[in-house]
Amino acid sequence: MPGKMAVAKGIGPRDTVLDILLRQEKTGEKLNELINRSLASEKSFDARDRAFIKHLSEGTVERRITLDHVIDRFSNVKTGKMKPVIRNILRLGTYELLFMDSVPSRAVISTSVELAKKRHFGTLSGFVNAVLRTIDRERPDTYETEELSVRYSFPAWICELFIREFGEKKAEEIMSASLGSRPVYIRNNILKQGRDELQQLLSNEGVTAIPLKDHENALEIRDFGDITELKGYREGLFSVQDISSMSVGEEIGKIISERKPESFFIIDVCASPGGKSCHAAEILMKYASDRGLSVENRFSLLSRDLSQSKLERIMENRDRLGLDIIKTEVFDAEKRDERREEEKADLIIADLPCSGLGVTGRKNDIKYRLKPEDIGSLSALQGEILKNIPAMLKKGGYLIFSVCTITREETVAQRSRMEKEPGFTKISEKLTLPGEGSDGFYYAVFRMEDRS
Repeated sequence: MPGKMAVAKGIGPRDTVLDILLRQEKTGEKLNELINRSLASEKSFDARDRAFIKHLSEGTVERRITLDHVIDRFSNVKTGKMKPVIRNILRLGTYELLFMDSVPSRAVISTSVELAKKRHFGTLSGFVNAVLRTIDRERPDTYETEELSVRYSFPAWICELFIREFGEKKAEEIMSASLGSRPVYIRNNILKQGRDELQQLLSNEGVTAIPLKDHENALEIRDFGDITELKGYREGLFSVQDISSMSVGEEIGKIISERKPESFFIIDVCASPGGKSCHAAEILMKYASDRGLSVENRFSLLSRDLSQSKLERIMENRDRLGLDIIKTEVFDAEKRDERREEEKADLIIADLPCSGLGVTGRKNDIKYRLKPEDIGSLSALQGEILKNIPAMLKKGGYLIFSVCTITREETVAQRSRMEKEPGFTKISEKLTLPGEGSDGFYYAVFRMEDRS
């Protein structure tokens, strides 16, 4: 759907987008990391330019299959045979023409021609001009094709997978919902203020904040610019988190409320960047505070991941939010941990590595980096991690297994596997598909009874 936004002027921002596209195509690096790095290194762009760079980079990658289909239709040289620079100039130019109706066509075409010249492809600038002018004149309907892969810009094998598992109508809804801009959700830090107070503070900063009916601590925010520059963010008054991901913390809140423990120990086995750890820590600390219980030595949370660099992301969030009950530890969740088999946990969060097919709307390049065989290998990895968990849980303890994907092999198949573990009982589960109010997400909650 065409985007309405302030448009950057001149070649500079588009030149940066071209660098991002070329780098991403050559190396396969994560798009969001490339964008963030580019924006951090270039200080001359104003807020409008920066928003434009992000929008154009993400949109061009998101619609890559569709764009190549359109370009191939009007070019005597197919995209697969083009020089990478020309291919990506045409992609970003075509995206602006077809999906950003606030950009004047003449500016798109002339800037694309200038980009070709700047990148030492002046001899092909006429070719760029001709292809884009034809596309602009013909204005092809990108939804006219019956081929879902082209219409929604998903690799054919993913389309086929979705159709097999959900049927054609639901598969089309999933892919359609994964295109375009995504709402940004935040969760207020319950240790510092209520949602109404946070909403007012954000309003004072010119941010539109809309409370969500079914999530008592969640807000959708708009008109916020650089979120890290907001006072509320700097002071640790909120976290950025999709509402699907908040469901893990909400389940923990229910468990704490029902059990009313005097002490509680949580392990988050694959915790980076720390959203679920921080949510759980806030719940524990608020519970202890409300009941006058000492947090020290009685309520704790151990966040683990594979490397110190991953842990640093958790620690940044922990320190910003003021959650000192979170401790961190480098550990490979695939390995057995005899020490934790002695000091067992009351609850384990297992938000595990997965294909990410529930969040392609936010991570536009996942669908291109993923291969069919990755589903099986990721499912096997999940199984290796899950098999170590029973020995780490206390009798009566809980496991919350979650993934930001929607495939059967990575969701209900793993749930079925855990239900076969001695003493494990599923007490709730939920699969949310893209288009059902949030990102695609799955979680299952288990309780471990006496296994003797």
